Amino acid sequence: MTLWNGSYPFYPGANACFPFDTTRAVIVTIFLSVLATFIVILPGIRGRGRLFWFLRLVMGLFVGAVVLTIQFTRDWETGWVQANTSYKSFSSAVVNVDIGLHIGLEGVNITLKGNPVNQINETINYNEHFSWSFDANYDRSYSQGLQKGLPSPILYVAEKFTTQSPCAVHRQYRISGHYA
Repeated sequence: MTLWNGSYPFYPGANACFPFDTTRAVIVTIFLSVLATFIVILPGIRGRGRLFWFLRLVMGLFVGAVVLTIQFTRDWETGWVQANTSYKSFSSAVVNVDIGLHIGLEGVNITLKGNPVNQINETINYNEHFSWSFDANYDRSYSQGLQKGLPSPILYVAEKFTTQSPCAVHRQYRISGHYA
Protein backbone atom coordinates (compact mmCIF):
# COMPACT_ATOMS: atom_id res chain seq x y z
CA MET A 1 0.00 0.00 0.00
CA THR A 2 1.41 3.36 -0.99
CA LEU A 3 0.60 6.81 0.20
CA TRP A 4 -0.77 8.07 -3.14
CA ASN A 5 -3.12 5.19 -4.20
CA GLY A 6 -0.53 3.08 -5.96
CA SER A 7 1.30 5.86 -7.79
CA TYR A 8 4.69 7.15 -6.79
CA PRO A 9 4.93 10.91 -6.23
CA PHE A 10 8.14 11.66 -8.14
CA TYR A 11 7.53 9.64 -11.30
CA PRO A 12 5.27 10.73 -14.14
CA GLY A 13 2.08 8.73 -14.15
CA ALA A 14 -0.39 7.94 -16.87
CA ASN A 15 -2.11 10.97 -18.34
CA ALA A 16 -5.66 11.26 -17.14
CA CYS A 17 -8.22 11.75 -19.87
CA PHE A 18 -10.61 14.68 -19.76
CA PRO A 19 -13.98 13.64 -18.28
CA PHE A 20 -16.06 14.71 -21.32
CA ASP A 21 -15.75 15.47 -25.00
CA THR A 22 -14.32 18.98 -25.42
CA THR A 23 -15.44 19.29 -29.05
CA ARG A 24 -19.06 18.81 -28.07
CA ALA A 25 -18.65 21.22 -25.14
CA VAL A 26 -17.24 23.96 -27.40
CA ILE A 27 -20.07 23.57 -29.92
CA VAL A 28 -22.76 23.67 -27.22
CA THR A 29 -21.13 26.68 -25.54
CA ILE A 30 -20.98 28.66 -28.78
CA PHE A 31 -24.58 27.95 -29.71
CA LEU A 32 -25.87 28.67 -26.19
CA SER A 33 -24.03 32.01 -26.16
CA VAL A 34 -25.59 32.92 -29.53
CA LEU A 35 -29.03 31.92 -28.16
CA ALA A 36 -28.49 34.03 -25.04
CA THR A 37 -27.52 37.00 -27.21
CA PHE A 38 -30.68 36.72 -29.26
CA ILE A 39 -32.83 36.31 -26.15
CA VAL A 40 -31.46 39.67 -24.99
CA ILE A 41 -32.49 41.16 -28.37
CA LEU A 42 -35.96 39.54 -28.23
CA PRO A 43 -37.78 42.33 -26.29
CA GLY A 44 -36.97 44.78 -29.10
CA ILE A 45 -39.17 42.90 -31.60
CA ARG A 46 -42.83 43.96 -31.69
CA GLY A 47 -46.05 41.99 -31.99
CA ARG A 48 -46.64 38.37 -32.90
CA GLY A 49 -43.50 38.35 -35.00
CA ARG A 50 -41.53 37.96 -31.78
CA LEU A 51 -42.78 34.39 -31.20
CA PHE A 52 -42.24 33.25 -34.80
CA TRP A 53 -38.83 34.89 -34.94
CA PHE A 54 -37.82 33.16 -31.70
CA LEU A 55 -39.06 29.74 -32.89
CA ARG A 56 -37.20 30.09 -36.20
CA LEU A 57 -34.06 31.10 -34.35
CA VAL A 58 -34.19 28.22 -31.86
CA MET A 59 -34.92 25.69 -34.61
CA GLY A 60 -32.09 27.01 -36.78
CA LEU A 61 -29.62 26.99 -33.91
CA PHE A 62 -30.64 23.47 -32.90
CA VAL A 63 -30.23 22.10 -36.43
CA GLY A 64 -26.89 23.88 -36.82
CA ALA A 65 -25.60 22.54 -33.50
CA VAL A 66 -26.65 18.98 -34.37
CA VAL A 67 -25.01 19.09 -37.80
CA LEU A 68 -21.75 20.49 -36.40
CA THR A 69 -21.72 18.00 -33.55
CA ILE A 70 -22.16 15.10 -35.94
CA GLN A 71 -19.56 16.53 -38.33
CA PHE A 72 -16.82 16.91 -35.73
CA THR A 73 -17.48 13.77 -33.69
CA ARG A 74 -17.58 10.12 -34.70
CA ASP A 75 -20.93 9.35 -33.17
CA TRP A 76 -23.38 9.34 -36.06
CA GLU A 77 -24.20 5.72 -35.30
CA THR A 78 -22.67 3.67 -32.51
CA GLY A 79 -22.87 0.11 -31.34
CA TRP A 80 -21.13 -2.23 -28.88
CA VAL A 81 -21.20 -5.98 -28.53
CA GLN A 82 -19.46 -8.39 -26.19
CA ALA A 83 -18.23 -11.51 -27.96
CA ASN A 84 -16.09 -14.59 -27.62
CA THR A 85 -14.11 -14.69 -30.84
CA SER A 86 -10.83 -15.77 -32.33
CA TYR A 87 -8.18 -13.13 -31.96
CA LYS A 88 -6.00 -13.88 -34.99
CA SER A 89 -6.55 -15.67 -38.25
CA PHE A 90 -5.81 -19.39 -38.33
CA SER A 91 -5.65 -19.55 -34.53
CA SER A 92 -7.81 -21.59 -32.21
CA ALA A 93 -7.33 -19.18 -29.28
CA VAL A 94 -10.64 -17.59 -28.25
CA VAL A 95 -10.77 -14.28 -26.37
CA ASN A 96 -13.56 -12.39 -24.62
CA VAL A 97 -13.73 -8.86 -26.09
CA ASP A 98 -15.90 -5.77 -26.43
CA ILE A 99 -16.21 -4.70 -30.06
CA GLY A 100 -17.31 -1.12 -30.63
CA LEU A 101 -18.35 0.59 -33.84
CA HIS A 102 -18.57 4.36 -34.21
CA ILE A 103 -19.75 5.55 -37.61
CA GLY A 104 -19.21 9.21 -38.40
CA LEU A 105 -19.61 11.38 -41.45
CA GLU A 106 -15.95 10.99 -42.40
CA GLY A 107 -15.28 7.36 -41.58
CA VAL A 108 -15.70 4.43 -39.24
CA ASN A 109 -13.93 3.91 -35.93
CA ILE A 110 -13.63 0.30 -34.70
CA THR A 111 -12.66 -0.42 -31.10
CA LEU A 112 -11.55 -3.78 -29.72
CA LYS A 113 -10.97 -4.12 -25.99
CA GLY A 114 -10.37 -7.37 -24.13
CA ASN A 115 -12.23 -8.47 -20.98
CA PRO A 116 -9.71 -8.49 -19.21
CA VAL A 117 -7.33 -6.42 -21.32
CA ASN A 118 -4.44 -8.88 -20.95
CA GLN A 119 -5.30 -12.23 -22.55
CA ILE A 120 -3.22 -14.89 -24.32
CA ASN A 121 -0.04 -13.03 -23.31
CA GLU A 122 -1.05 -9.88 -25.22
CA THR A 123 -2.70 -6.57 -24.45
CA ILE A 124 -5.95 -6.38 -26.40
CA ASN A 125 -6.80 -2.70 -26.68
CA TYR A 126 -7.21 -1.40 -30.23
CA ASN A 127 -8.87 1.66 -31.73
CA GLU A 128 -8.64 1.92 -35.52
CA HIS A 129 -10.08 4.62 -37.79
CA PHE A 130 -10.87 3.98 -41.46
CA SER A 131 -11.69 7.15 -43.39
CA TRP A 132 -14.08 7.28 -46.35
CA SER A 133 -14.14 10.99 -47.13
CA PHE A 134 -13.73 11.82 -50.81
CA ASP A 135 -10.03 12.65 -50.42
CA ALA A 136 -9.31 9.32 -48.67
CA ASN A 137 -9.28 5.77 -50.02
CA TYR A 138 -11.09 3.37 -47.67
CA ASP A 139 -9.96 0.24 -49.50
CA ARG A 140 -6.30 1.33 -49.24
CA SER A 141 -6.60 1.96 -45.49
CA TYR A 142 -8.28 -1.45 -45.14
CA SER A 143 -5.43 -3.15 -47.01
CA GLN A 144 -2.92 -1.30 -44.81
CA GLY A 145 -4.78 -2.75 -41.81
CA LEU A 146 -4.37 -6.20 -43.35
CA GLN A 147 -0.64 -5.59 -43.80
CA LYS A 148 -0.27 -4.34 -40.21
CA GLY A 149 -1.81 -7.57 -38.99
CA LEU A 150 -4.82 -6.13 -37.15
CA PRO A 151 -6.90 -8.62 -35.16
CA SER A 152 -9.59 -10.59 -36.96
CA PRO A 153 -12.63 -8.92 -35.31
CA ILE A 154 -11.49 -5.46 -36.45
CA LEU A 155 -10.81 -6.68 -39.99
CA TYR A 156 -14.14 -8.51 -40.12
CA VAL A 157 -16.10 -5.38 -39.23
CA ALA A 158 -13.97 -3.15 -41.48
CA GLU A 159 -14.49 -5.55 -44.39
CA LYS A 160 -18.24 -4.89 -44.27
CA PHE A 161 -17.57 -1.26 -45.28
CA THR A 162 -15.29 -1.96 -48.27
CA THR A 163 -16.48 -1.15 -51.79
CA GLN A 164 -16.41 -4.84 -52.78
CA SER A 165 -18.54 -5.99 -49.84
CA PRO A 166 -21.97 -7.44 -50.68
CA CYS A 167 -23.43 -5.41 -47.79
CA ALA A 168 -23.02 -2.23 -49.91
CA VAL A 169 -23.02 0.11 -46.91
CA HIS A 170 -19.82 1.90 -47.97
CA ARG A 171 -21.45 3.89 -50.77
CA GLN A 172 -24.49 4.79 -48.68
CA TYR A 173 -22.51 6.10 -45.72
CA ARG A 174 -19.92 7.84 -47.89
CA ILE A 175 -22.49 9.79 -49.92
CA SER A 176 -24.57 10.55 -46.83
CA GLY A 177 -21.51 11.88 -45.04
CA HIS A 178 -20.49 13.99 -48.03
CA TYR A 179 -23.86 15.67 -48.51
CA ALA A 180 -24.57 16.12 -44.81
